[in-house]
Amino acid sequence: MPEDYQDLVLATYKKKCEERKLHLNLLKPTTVKLKRECLKKYDASDEAKDVFSDFFDKDKMDNISLILSQADPGDFRALLNHINGITTRTDEKNSELLAWLIDFRPRPSTTYYKSFDRERQNEIEEVIGATDVKLEEPQKVTGENEAWNSENEEIIINEEADKQGDLIEEVKGPIVETTDIGVTGQPIYIKEKEEETNKVDYIETEYVRLFSPRYITISCIILLLVGSTSFAVWERSATTVKVPSEGEKFMYWDEDHYEPVKDEKQNVGMPIIPLNVRTLTQQRKINLPDTLTNYSIGKVWYKGHGKDHEFFTDSGSYPKDIQRVLKPLTSTILIKYTSNYRYMLTRLVWFLCAAVFISLCGFAVSKLEKEVKRSGEETKTEEGEIVEFRSNELQATSV
Repeated sequence: MPEDYQDLVLATYKKKCEERKLHLNLLKPTTVKLKRECLKKYDASDEAKDVFSDFFDKDKMDNISLILSQADPGDFRALLNHINGITTRTDEKNSELLAWLIDFRPRPSTTYYKSFDRERQNEIEEVIGATDVKLEEPQKVTGENEAWNSENEEIIINEEADKQGDLIEEVKGPIVETTDIGVTGQPIYIKEKEEETNKVDYIETEYVRLFSPRYITISCIILLLVGSTSFAVWERSATTVKVPSEGEKFMYWDEDHYEPVKDEKQNVGMPIIPLNVRTLTQQRKINLPDTLTNYSIGKVWYKGHGKDHEFFTDSGSYPKDIQRVLKPLTSTILIKYTSNYRYMLTRLVWFLCAAVFISLCGFAVSKLEKEVKRSGEETKTEEGEIVEFRSNELQATSV
């Protein structure tokens, strides 16, 4: 009988792996690499369409190329388990796909089984199934011819046995002992060829992702939220005002707040006025006027002269020109010189840029791989076919 098609395809794959005759995607397979190899080899031929239409259970007239490109790598899990020896048997469609990937011939399985010479198999079965051989019965004689006839009968029997033995010798293959009886009265034996086996050490190297996609996604989201929140808090935080010490009786304007000083004659480049604790602690310049809304009316004052309008958190004199007085904020000034929508749009653009940057970093991290080495023992036949593999340990190193 012919060797099982599924077993022969798997054995051929392993042999080609040893001889390094396959692409790297098949030498160190994963579900992603199996899909990648299918996309690389797919040529839209009738045979390829037949293989993948059966594999994905789709109609041959469908867009197989699109179905393959959109396929989940998990669809190839059963084939990977069969290749790695996790499962001894698998669905026929997986064996057909593997045969197509490694260019096994003859394929598919129907062609493989038809390729065997049935007449040769029938000849083997007829030889093994023969229970006796018809011999010409020698004539019985008496007297002096009795010894000669007995000897002649023995010669005929031996000749027929030799013919049968020669015919069996011509039929080569793994044939087992039969219960049929030959002309000599003994069972017919056809010795099966013993294959020498030897055990060798085996080390398999595989590259897997250093971090899982789920872990990377969660980390990127947390980093984005924490960064955005920290920036918003920092942007809106008020400047810390120095508490005046004993002897500091004056103050001057320093960019967006007042600073206390001891001497009114110090050269600070700004007008120095007598210390006013309320003004020192409460009057500050609003650096982000676009954050103002209708709720700010009655709580904010502005400088109304000149081209640029500046906004402050408390009433009083204009810090850079104490001769001018700040005016309370009105809805007209708010609409004309500020825009909360502009502020929100600007921050949204910044947020999207940060999200894109973090996503690119996460994508780069997802490409990091670690090298996994699996050692064990495999038993090989004299012809190089792997018949057993036992894994002993698993080691991982980052690359």
